[in-house]
Amino acid sequence: RADVEPAITRERLRTTDQMKCVITIEDLNRQITVEQDELLLAALLSRGVRFAYSCQSGNCGACKCRLVSGEVREFEFSDEALSQVQRSEGIILACRSQARSDLTIRLGGTEPDSA
Repeated sequence: RADVEPAITRERLRTTDQMKCVITIEDLNRQITVEQDELLLAALLSRGVRFAYSCQSGNCGACKCRLVSGEVREFEFSDEALSQVQRSEGIILACRSQARSDLTIRLGGTEPDSA
């Protein structure tokens, strides 16, 4: 049993390391490290990033930001807060999203790209 325990410990450490993600905030030239189970809005605010928000439940759309790269897990939100067109353009709600990989986000620039 003694030789089994170190393998379990190494696996636990590897799992813990994989649960952290780095978020690069493009328009602030800043990086923060977050846990994968943290909502982006809570992570940003708790690390001193000034960011607009209101309802914190996906109904108002005040916390829109642009996902430049990476993968997020999104929770249910109102269609009035975020349209399908906005989603297709990479806009997410920080109050309803969790990092699933390292991310790059833009806090501003949620208006449609002009061509």
